[in-house]
Amino acid sequence: MDLDVLYLADLRFPGGSTTSLKYDIRACKQAGLKAGIIPLSSPLFARNQVLNAALIEEIHSTGTVIVPRTERPRAKVALLYHPSLLDKRVTCRTGFDAETFYLVVHHTTRDRRGRANYQTEHWSDLATDWFGHRLKLLPVSKIVRKDLELNGFSHALHDSDWTNLIDPSDFPGRHQRLPNSQLVIGRHSRPSSDKWPSPSVAQECYPASPNFAFRMMGASQSYLDQFETIPSNWQVLPFSKLPITAFLQDLDVYSYFHSDSLVEAFGYCVLEALASGLPCVVPHYLQDIFGDACFYAEPEQAPKVYDRLLSSCSMMEKASKNAAAFAKDTFGLDQFTRKFDLVCKTSNDTRPAIPKGQETSAKPVVLSVTSNGVGLGHLSRQLAITTAIGPCVDTVFFSMSEAIEVARSMGHLAEFRPFSRRLELDPEIWNAYFFQELLDALNFYKPSLVLFDGSVPYAGFLGAVEAHGKCPSVWIRRGLWRTDRPQSSSLDGHFDAVFEPGELCHAMDPGHVGNDPERVTKVQPVLLTHPNNQLGKAQARQELNLPDKATLCLVQLGSEANFDMTLARQVLLEFLDRQPDTIAVEVRSPLHIDDRTDFHERLLSRKIFPLGRYLKAFDYAVCAAGYNTFHENIAAALPTLFVPNNHPEMDLQEARAGYGSRAGWNLSCSADDPYGIGEKLQRLSNPEERKAMSLACARNHDCWKGASQIAQQLRILAQLPDTPIKKN
Repeated sequence: MDLDVLYLADLRFPGGSTTSLKYDIRACKQAGLKAGIIPLSSPLFARNQVLNAALIEEIHSTGTVIVPRTERPRAKVALLYHPSLLDKRVTCRTGFDAETFYLVVHHTTRDRRGRANYQTEHWSDLATDWFGHRLKLLPVSKIVRKDLELNGFSHALHDSDWTNLIDPSDFPGRHQRLPNSQLVIGRHSRPSSDKWPSPSVAQECYPASPNFAFRMMGASQSYLDQFETIPSNWQVLPFSKLPITAFLQDLDVYSYFHSDSLVEAFGYCVLEALASGLPCVVPHYLQDIFGDACFYAEPEQAPKVYDRLLSSCSMMEKASKNAAAFAKDTFGLDQFTRKFDLVCKTSNDTRPAIPKGQETSAKPVVLSVTSNGVGLGHLSRQLAITTAIGPCVDTVFFSMSEAIEVARSMGHLAEFRPFSRRLELDPEIWNAYFFQELLDALNFYKPSLVLFDGSVPYAGFLGAVEAHGKCPSVWIRRGLWRTDRPQSSSLDGHFDAVFEPGELCHAMDPGHVGNDPERVTKVQPVLLTHPNNQLGKAQARQELNLPDKATLCLVQLGSEANFDMTLARQVLLEFLDRQPDTIAVEVRSPLHIDDRTDFHERLLSRKIFPLGRYLKAFDYAVCAAGYNTFHENIAAALPTLFVPNNHPEMDLQEARAGYGSRAGWNLSCSADDPYGIGEKLQRLSNPEERKAMSLACARNHDCWKGASQIAQQLRILAQLPDTPIKKN
């Protein structure tokens, strides 16, 4: 793999560092250059910090390569894209060869009070010994350059800076200000304490005044709690409450002041405001970066600048045009080629390149671990995700599910390990057994990624993955928990990522699983069979050997391993006696043993997996409200009576079914209400009722991409080979 630019970067940064990378790869594509990324993990973040969504979208839209771990790329320039990444705690598992290698320094090494921001004493050794190059530094600004010179790094500095860029077309410009209105002044930044001035300084530069309205996006609650009284002309918004472009459009002036300890390396938020055509009021030291494009003041002098702008429309207009022109001319994407050419010089201090034949050619392995469960939910989600990852990866299932044969039937290698209950073992003894079994599997298969789907990551699982320590691990954790499980939800820090498959009824989730958007990535519902891949009615019936003309009722009441559906079955049989044109088809799990006693001449039985492909065969359904069945039936617009399994160990199926009922997607009734079940079965026999439910379900037409969304991020996290995902 030959690249022009190779970025070794952490894709989780929430602020300017990631924004600069986003525009770098866009500019690289526009310049006709090829960029690749090796993802790294900065010690600045928790292990399971979520990826930056805007950056992931940019990577996808530009076709930027995430270098697979099986490749050894060659690049003209390799950029270690943050000073925190040149650190002994950071592991780079992918080798590369580069003509020249730089550390891009996005921040000063010390703050204004002299406190170290990074461990710099080993930079030179780590660059030489780990990356095979002498230490060479690319500061992002004159401010960072001065700091590096003062701290003894003059010898390693390149003559030019790796200046941050911006795409002015992303910033359409501010709205026209209404005459005689308040001057709307705003600022945005992360809720870090150093990004905000002390309360006393804030009230000087953002004062209570009838002439000004201040919009503050990103101020944390802990910061606001330091104020005795919040000025009445402040409007406070959470960080990223609005898209930055929309936030900036509604301002007249941008004003950015921060704590007395911070030294801004660049001030990306100011550049965004300039690109939007906003007059900017900022501290004097930022003049090294923004020249004549801003107004410079001490915090207490800022209101005088606001007054001058308020009183002079011509001054405001001139400043606005100057700001936008400066951002475009100085930091536009067309500047990328110039800065690339300045650093793209062959270096003679590199290791010899590895011959092409020494690259790894074997497919990477994903080890999928699923918990016991009483049905197929955990296994089905894992199958959906690994199918979305694509055929460039081999998936091995290591499961406690009795239904593991379905994975084998789909062409996967699968190993079964019985759960403690089946072995009648004490949990502590079983965890010791499972630890050794899983550790052996990890050492044998050498996976690039471990996936776990279950409510509780077992101690044996966590211990084995930690002891192995050679690949990232991911928790697929369904929401809608019935009870609070603090011991389980607190275990997310043991994983490199946590994904929560979407729920159409997410409003009903009591939040027992935790809801931290910086630690848990929520996606759309995960389906094994996308609606676009379902067979038509006639073909589905033919393949299932079902009659063409009859009214068919799908029955899927679960394995009943922990919940009795006898009463619901009895009512269904009585309903069939009154509906001579209806045939019920009970679809059983592959793990179900045929022990039926409820025979009826119009109750057929089928064992099918996956069922989603055949749902169009049926006119309506009677089902338990498990995650997969609920979402597959809604996606197929199949009118359904959901009978929830409300066993204490299950998720809140009754909340799921009840929400859908109120939305008009389905009917719902508890398993112990025979009269209600009978009445709702009668309603399902009415074609008009079924049509109304189908139309209501069809409104959920573009929300079934959860598996591909997870797969896309797993490719980045584990550097898996890219198989283009078919967009449904």
